[in-house]
Amino acid sequence: MSLQIADRYAADLRLAAKVATAAASAFVFATLLGLPQGYWSVISALVVVQSSVGGTLAAAQERAIGTLVGAIVGGIAAFLHPHSLLTTSITLTVVTAALAFAAAGRPSLKLAPVTAAILLVATANQPNQLLFAAERVLEVMLGCAMGIAATFLVFPNRLDREISSEARAIAGALAAILRGAPDRRRDPDSMHAYLGAQDGVRRKLAAFEKSVADARRAPGGRASAEARSSLQRTLWRVRNDVAAVDRALAAAPDEARQLVGPTSGALMLAAADLLDALATGGDATRLLAEVADRRAALDDAVAHLGDGAEAEHLEAADAVTTLGLVFSLRNLSGNLSDLADRLNEARSGEITE
Repeated sequence: MSLQIADRYAADLRLAAKVATAAASAFVFATLLGLPQGYWSVISALVVVQSSVGGTLAAAQERAIGTLVGAIVGGIAAFLHPHSLLTTSITLTVVTAALAFAAAGRPSLKLAPVTAAILLVATANQPNQLLFAAERVLEVMLGCAMGIAATFLVFPNRLDREISSEARAIAGALAAILRGAPDRRRDPDSMHAYLGAQDGVRRKLAAFEKSVADARRAPGGRASAEARSSLQRTLWRVRNDVAAVDRALAAAPDEARQLVGPTSGALMLAAADLLDALATGGDATRLLAEVADRRAALDDAVAHLGDGAEAEHLEAADAVTTLGLVFSLRNLSGNLSDLADRLNEARSGEITE
């Protein structure tokens, strides 16, 4: 039981260790360097540490740039303006408004108005405003440096392994949705559960996109950026195909579904089995061949739709929805083959890393 708990919370425990190490290191170094307000180093270290190297680098860059710009502007304004309640209030208003305008749409500058405001308020009745600003910059930079060091040195991440693990988790969630599609009821409770599962997949895809973006910022991340982006696009296509299959099933009447029902249902289950295999990292060669065989059987059933008597009584609108289901399943089978290739590439990247 303890091993299961450790596996389940392994990522959280690693992040906690990184954060704790960064905070303690920032405090120790700030104290040794004699920085007057070392808590800024500790706060910066706590803020910038993320679960991935790329995420930490991005957060540290944003905090460092925002602090530097805010300290320069705020420090100069604090040094130049005559100190009184009225002039400090006016200066604070003008400086924060200007920096807030500059930060609009620029994440790297979002801390600039905060830093400038702190400097202006904290130095309202103090001399040596520029020294105060320089000390704040050093404290923040130290915290950022400790955060980056802890991310690299404490349980260092293997980006490709984490990304492929997230991708496999998404494949598993899609397999569960697709497996339930043929027999899914359309009552409120069933639809609520289905929509919740789709929302869960979208959230996982959004988190996956962030992981890919963070990996791009990591050292050496640009070299494999296109492969990761390709995997991301393929996952979105498979997700959209699964949703399209479910919509087509809901739109096709029973009479129309019966014409291709056995072959379409078999292809859905084969596709779900393939997604499960991709989710566990197993060998999907046999299941890829099975999906191809089921797709060929579906194509054959469509080619002979006009041979049976049932097709003579099929309305044109019903025929369109049936062909829509066939089209969605064909797209799904093709994109699943692409997904298998992309995951194999990611797995190869893990082995050679």
